Amino acid sequence: MFLHLGNNYVIKTSDIIGIFDIRQKRTNLYKFFLKQKFEEGNVINLTDKYEPASCIVTTDKIILSGISSLTLKNRQDDFSLY
Repeated sequence: MFLHLGNNYVIKTSDIIGIFDIRQKRTNLYKFFLKQKFEEGNVINLTDKYEPASCIVTTDKIILSGISSLTLKNRQDDFSLY
């Protein structure tokens, strides 16, 4: 199954480790982790002109999306019924 993360970007749900509300994670440790992943080139930022709403951790990368974590979870739950 696949999940649309916004900006025409789709990933396999089996690759998702976690979906987090990025607005809730403004600690220094979180900022350090994200900065390190940016430097490694493991971050895909799907937002253009606005702040990301969610952080999706996958098996090989971090994806920043403008779609809220709750909406992404609901999408995943809705499509898992089929």
